[in-house]
Amino acid sequence: MKKTKRTPRFKREPQQVGGLRLQERDIEIIKLVHDFRFLNSHQIELLVNTSEKAILRRLQKLFHHGFLDRPLAQIVYPLKGTQKMVYALGDRGAELLAEKFGVDIAKIRWGEKNKEVKDRHIQHTLMISDFRVCLKLALRNLPDTNLLFWERENPKELKDYVYIKDLRGGKIKASVVPDGFFGIQDPKGKMYFFLEADQSTMTNARFLKKMRAYWNWWKEGRHTKRFGIKAFRVLTIAKTEKRKENLRQITKKADDRQVGSYMFWFTSEENYSIQRPESILEPIWQTAKDNEWHSILE
Repeated sequence: MKKTKRTPRFKREPQQVGGLRLQERDIEIIKLVHDFRFLNSHQIELLVNTSEKAILRRLQKLFHHGFLDRPLAQIVYPLKGTQKMVYALGDRGAELLAEKFGVDIAKIRWGEKNKEVKDRHIQHTLMISDFRVCLKLALRNLPDTNLLFWERENPKELKDYVYIKDLRGGKIKASVVPDGFFGIQDPKGKMYFFLEADQSTMTNARFLKKMRAYWNWWKEGRHTKRFGIKAFRVLTIAKTEKRKENLRQITKKADDRQVGSYMFWFTSEENYSIQRPESILEPIWQTAKDNEWHSILE
């Protein structure tokens, strides 16, 4: 029996996968990967609501024909077991979005960036994507509640700065650079959130500086001037409950009185799962102010 030649994972061989006739679902996949920056095959499968076999077949074709990329940085960890292939936008995908939707190709031609991106950045983005996919899927089941928008980290759009006091009483510059900014509308009104995804690499001092920057930014009303919103919460997702609790305790020193604020909310990946997306809406959050458990929709 003749052995079937295995298709290479990171080298394009379009002749091995046959021709590609773009379908509406393919365009949806390309748009999703562009919107999220990085998605793995399981996340894409859930977002487009199809079978694993069907999505893997389409992703294979979209990669080998240049519409999607498979960043080489993911080679640093073995692609086995539950580890899923990660996808980014390819040059032909960028050309398609520019042609069909008028997206500025200069801003999304990421072929070279995909080659240079580091594994740490991919894992950080996938952590954000997991949260976002959970939220998007969970809100689909609530008829009167929806995700108004999601802005990914972008220095020009989201980055700001304030001055905070240092230990000696002097002023130092502190950046406000969220990993995401989104809004939810439910029957009670609109809620706005800034997201921080912690990969356990930040020191306590640096994290406190980040939270103090948010506090001062809010005090100065910069959120209203910048985005036209009256209030917001800062959500921090950590990898473990132990890390989450550490960050929560640190943040009790972020406000002026150092007693903790309801502005800062925390949870860990141990409390929600892409396999059960509705868990993201359950009381899995704790604030820097109290020890109670809260739901994001409160």
